[in-house]
Amino acid sequence: MRYFPVEEGDFRFSMGLKPVKGRSWLDVDDHYASDIKLKSDLVARHRDAVFATTGAAKEGSQEILELVTKELNASYPEFLVSDPGADDPLLNASLMVQEDLVLMQEGAHGEYDLTAASVCFPTGWNLTEKVGKPMQAIHDPVPDLNPAIGHSIDKFFQNMKAGKIVERFNWGLYDDNALFQPNWWREQQPKKADITLDTIGSAFFFRVERQTLQRLETKNSALFTIRIFNTILDELVADDQRRLTLLHSLTTMPDAMRRYKTVARYEDLLFEYLNSPVNLSAPA
Repeated sequence: MRYFPVEEGDFRFSMGLKPVKGRSWLDVDDHYASDIKLKSDLVARHRDAVFATTGAAKEGSQEILELVTKELNASYPEFLVSDPGADDPLLNASLMVQEDLVLMQEGAHGEYDLTAASVCFPTGWNLTEKVGKPMQAIHDPVPDLNPAIGHSIDKFFQNMKAGKIVERFNWGLYDDNALFQPNWWREQQPKKADITLDTIGSAFFFRVERQTLQRLETKNSALFTIRIFNTILDELVADDQRRLTLLHSLTTMPDAMRRYKTVARYEDLLFEYLNSPVNLSAPA
């Protein structure tokens, strides 16, 4: 698996920011063609759900397109494509990469607001509810996050240095590997009766968001990127240390956070599965 960002020890909120060094802030893999096609299809069918912009975003959006083009040319020249033909530079940039792209700009009260974004692969949130809102309002649905690290996030945005790119990771457990999972879609999905102790390892997915953040030259603006990686649970627990680390994090996680990470509806099955050192759903 590409990433396993579960911290050892008891669950806790952490910004977990690390500099991006010796690698690209974009991440291209063999799902590139299918991911770009899915993005194009979503824009064609659900444009208002996956793309939004405001009057303040024009300059920053153009800079993002130039940044994406430059980074693809430097790190992945074989994937550098001609202009996708969208009517907005940020949307064009998003249709060239697997990452979702978010433009944040400092507002009147010193907080950073979401002024434009192309988010085709959301994890339990709706772009239409976030446009024009500051960071803490965007994070409101995440239980206890703002009291724990909301102020630290705001302070980091205000003190970002030009030329420094950082990354962090989020993770959750889901009974579907669909990339497009806004909260309204999640709420419509019933608990799957065919997920049992014997099948959960192949039917459950460890979903990771790799996020990067960098300041733009456009005044008081920043680019936030989100890239999704799915790993089936069987593959994760093939490493016993990963299994134990995930189990401990889940058992020390507040109930509200387990619900937010969509663990609660399968909690008993997950704990029974993870408590076994044997891969239960692997063939004998």
